[in-house]
Amino acid sequence: MTITESIKFNKLQEENEKLKKELAEKDKELVKLKQQILFKEDFDEYCQYVNGRREDTYIIKDKSLYKKLPSKDVK
Repeated sequence: MTITESIKFNKLQEENEKLKKELAEKDKELVKLKQQILFKEDFDEYCQYVNGRREDTYIIKDKSLYKKLPSKDVK
């Protein structure tokens, strides 16, 4: 391997390591985001009739799930 090839190879290795670290960080972010998803099963549905119209209300079953979610003001 020539010196030029060696330099190019080393630069590519460095770039590859940076990309691997960035990917690992993105994977961690993805795990956090997946934990913030609430599903239909996380809520109890209540319905009541007001003036002859049905109104559905959804109440979260486990309040601790809701408390873990970030505020929309926090970025």
